Amino acid sequence: MKFLIIAVAFLACAYADVSELGASGYDYPQPAPVKSYVPPPPPPPPPAPKNTYIPPPAAPAKAYIPPPPPPPPPAPKNTYIPPPAAPAPAPVESYIPPAAPAPAYIPPAPVQAEEPIQEYEQPAQDGYRYKTVRRRVFRHRN
Repeated sequence: MKFLIIAVAFLACAYADVSELGASGYDYPQPAPVKSYVPPPPPPPPPAPKNTYIPPPAAPAKAYIPPPPPPPPPAPKNTYIPPPAAPAPAPVESYIPPAAPAPAYIPPAPVQAEEPIQEYEQPAQDGYRYKTVRRRVFRHRN
């Protein structure tokens, strides 16, 4: 039964007369014509090259030119050189005792008594208490 109702509704939609909708706003004016792009004309071709050859300028002849000779060393001058001075006297050996050592012990500064720190064990959210310090167990080995 449901199938029959659905089939009749489908046929009614397919054969519906919609001609009255044409005069109530569905007749739009024709769109404006689309302007197409017209490319500009191509530029004229460049002039053809001329077949002329211009040889490169002549390279100068490569010849080895030696550097100029170094100038002659100056002539030695005859000047008086005095004899070396007398050697310095030998140092005097003497014993100087070391300085007295400074006191190395510095007494500690007085410490003020601090309040003891109280640690509170906070239980976990699930209600159990967990140990935070692990006990060490020593086993006797024979």
